[in-house]
Amino acid sequence: MIENPILDTVFHFWRMSVITTASRLELFSRLEAGGMSAPHLARDTGCVPHLLEALLDACVAMGLLRREGEFYRNSHLGSAHLVKGRPLYVGHILEIQARGALRWGQLLHMVTTGESPEGPDELGEQSPVFTMAMNDLGMANEASALAAAVDLSGCRSLVDLGCGSGLYSITLCRRFPQLTATLVDLEQVLPTTNEMVASSGLADRIRIRAGDMETDPIGEGVDAVLLSDSFYYEETTSKRILHSMLAALNEGGTVIIRGYYMDPGGSEPLFGAIFRLNLLLFDTNRTPPSLGDIKGWLEEVGFRDIRAFALTEKSTCVLARK
Repeated sequence: MIENPILDTVFHFWRMSVITTASRLELFSRLEAGGMSAPHLARDTGCVPHLLEALLDACVAMGLLRREGEFYRNSHLGSAHLVKGRPLYVGHILEIQARGALRWGQLLHMVTTGESPEGPDELGEQSPVFTMAMNDLGMANEASALAAAVDLSGCRSLVDLGCGSGLYSITLCRRFPQLTATLVDLEQVLPTTNEMVASSGLADRIRIRAGDMETDPIGEGVDAVLLSDSFYYEETTSKRILHSMLAALNEGGTVIIRGYYMDPGGSEPLFGAIFRLNLLLFDTNRTPPSLGDIKGWLEEVGFRDIRAFALTEKSTCVLARK
């Protein structure tokens, strides 16, 4: 491994291309049942044998596969994270990142012209692959960290706005057995949500509803509202959503906002700062909020006991009460 952190970043794209290509070929899922040779895998995948062997050897060097003579087998790392159906599978994230690379390659053009880069839109925020990518990221400690960090023992009803797969509400309901949840997202997202809730064993405590948090009322008599990976709006829209949440909450109710926010005064702003750039690559006119913006808006709208803290090395959580 090159010890220069800048050079390490420079060559990161090579490693990303190796793991993404191997994942798209489903090499790790194919190898989970046992070792296979490069010619055998080439026949199964339609690849050129000697070129596939070079890809497999790169995966071995990266610790994703093991080579025993002519046979390749999954390493523990490859088996845990790159086999479809495993709890920590990251294949959906890899697919989103690979498609997003086309836009990232136009970052200079965006910064110098103000024009939004061109790129595929079929994996946008409402696609099943995007929804599952955010689910996979949540499975990598994000959802469990949230459940450990918030105390909802006094709450009976939760509304999850922009719920995606529903992972965070499912995890919270498992942590707090008295809690029931209403999951809200756009109609086109909900088939994935329904599948995840049905497989969770918690369908009797989780209700799913189509809705748009920007325009639709939340309801009333709610103990907690969750916004996870869904609150990246500009000031006017953000305040409108926060006012709607304030009206829906019972006195003393809790708002939970979790996401990847830039925090200029924080000790670890890297992921939030880069995530902000990622949002701008899809819409240069967007004004993603910083952590300070969110705290200020909560106070202006009328929330109290506002507290922000690092949830994981990537994410931040903001809690407030009505």
